Amino acid sequence: MKNYFTRFSSFGALTFVCSLLIARSACAADSPNVLFIIVDDLRPEMGCYGADVIQTPNIDALAEQSLVLDRAYCQEAVCMASRNSLLSGFRPDTREIWTKRDVRETLSDVDFFPGHFRKNGYHSIGIGIGIGIGIGIGIGKIAHNSWEDPRCWSEKHLKPENIAYEYRTHAGRKIVEQMQAEAKAAGEPDPFRDVAEKIRRGMAWEVRDVDDSELGDGQIADLAIEAIDRTRDQTEPLFLAVGFLRPHLPFVAPKKYWDLYDPKELPKATVTEYPEGAPQEGYNRSRELLTQYRRLSEKTPLDAETAEKLVHGYYASVSYVDAQIGRVLNRLREHGMEDDTIVVLTSDHGFQLGDQSMWGKATNFELSARVPLLIKAPSMAAVGQRSEALVELVDLYPTLCDLAGLSKPEHLQGSSFANLLDDPKLDKQAFALSQYTRFSGMGHSVRTKDFRYTEWRKLKGGELIHKALYDLCDGEIETTNVVNDKALAEVVGRLSAILDRERDEKVFQ
Repeated sequence: MKNYFTRFSSFGALTFVCSLLIARSACAADSPNVLFIIVDDLRPEMGCYGADVIQTPNIDALAEQSLVLDRAYCQEAVCMASRNSLLSGFRPDTREIWTKRDVRETLSDVDFFPGHFRKNGYHSIGIGIGIGIGIGIGIGKIAHNSWEDPRCWSEKHLKPENIAYEYRTHAGRKIVEQMQAEAKAAGEPDPFRDVAEKIRRGMAWEVRDVDDSELGDGQIADLAIEAIDRTRDQTEPLFLAVGFLRPHLPFVAPKKYWDLYDPKELPKATVTEYPEGAPQEGYNRSRELLTQYRRLSEKTPLDAETAEKLVHGYYASVSYVDAQIGRVLNRLREHGMEDDTIVVLTSDHGFQLGDQSMWGKATNFELSARVPLLIKAPSMAAVGQRSEALVELVDLYPTLCDLAGLSKPEHLQGSSFANLLDDPKLDKQAFALSQYTRFSGMGHSVRTKDFRYTEWRKLKGGELIHKALYDLCDGEIETTNVVNDKALAEVVGRLSAILDRERDEKVFQ
């Protein structure tokens, strides 16, 4: 009798599982594809965001078919923490994921959103390019370097053949040796003394007279196109994550994209001073740029010629990536997949191009925390429209679930803004949160329509160190800390209470 019931239970379980798989397959067959594009260090400075110099025709064309979110913010303006938060649906302080390079163990009980889509019947494609063992990072950089979650992906991961650039090759090392010999012959000090990182990384920019696919982002686009070609007739819906490297330093792009710009006509930073009265905890010393690349002063401000070359390189890199995005979108269109695909385009954080005397990201300021965000979905009403609603990257996970008709995991700390795709004039929430750590303190920042307020507290004990309030009613760049303005005391109290509530709810430490 025991064996009979055992066999019956096994048969019943098998029948149930088969029924579940059939139901899931039927549901998945009717689900939209998803193309998730994340561009490293991309500030919202394209034509669709009002920029009149930078050339991004493909992103601008996508914007005409999408909802453009004007007020989107990352959770922490550095690659690792931002991507950990975006992919997991947790805010950075949760389980201290802002400190973790490899979060696979820390977050072993939760799914990143590509993995959640995979569990719900999607064919989720990953192609790795990171350092180390390179475990599945979508196509390009989706999470941070090689610290990825292999549960996200459905198949073996590939990688571009060449993501380096000239000064990181053997030929580049020969150039270093030649320059050292010339300096020695001239009786000058070794230009690379005590700067091993600069020797390894080379220059902060490079003009390459090569085809697009000779560099990493062209190869990433090639792989994305191949994935679309290969999977277009499958029954499972496709989840395709594509992470482009540029315009992350170094600014390396084919010459034709450099040639798009007259360097003398490129815009210069309009606010070059660190905000008056701002705490030093908020200052980014631009170490990523100044201590890791050759022929650069290790102090700011940089000389005008160097600053011009960096801005030129950033713009060329953005235009290069824009062309690759266009290639991927064109292939969707050629296969008739455009109308059945959710497309998301965003960045992990912004970037400072000499603004406020800083280069790079890693601040709580507007230019680091604000990101571009375009979303296109089948049957959306707000085609080609804009929204001023405040949204956060941590909101993407639940939003994509809603747009694809999937259930939302209980752990998510963001909230869906899918309804904005039908009515972009809705207010999602009254504020957006971000944070950054420096020295022994953490700065938590709240952005409202008109203000940015930041509190710096000690990591241990939570003692308040500094606070800052910036009035952004008339501009996009913080210039003066007005936290002591008595006329704004009510604003300070209200925004401080928001941060207190987040700490009480254990969202913040």
